[in-house]
Amino acid sequence: MSQYNLTLSGTRSIDFAPATKEEELRQNLFVLLTTWRGSVVLNRQFGFDPGALDEPTEVSKALITSQIYELVGEYEPRILIQEVQFVNPQDDPAGGRLIPVIYFEEQEVSDE
Repeated sequence: MSQYNLTLSGTRSIDFAPATKEEELRQNLFVLLTTWRGSVVLNRQFGFDPGALDEPTEVSKALITSQIYELVGEYEPRILIQEVQFVNPQDDPAGGRLIPVIYFEEQEVSDE
């Protein structure tokens, strides 16, 4: 299987007909992790809980990483996360943001 990565920064438009499975998985992952929890009317648990951002940097990293694994496990079982890293703050043009980089691969899901 191929390994992919996704950097959670910026914005992206939604493609309603992604050309490849990779594009579909990237888009699903991006939407899941950039949607604020509580903002989806019929599923208030969907999305990222921004409370993790109010903690000290190392605690925030741990909470963000944990949420990424939990959300992907619940909402996108076709993705198997290999690793979560963070962009070096010196490489962030806006300065001081925690920008996750997610390394993942596609996994088979049974139709049961």
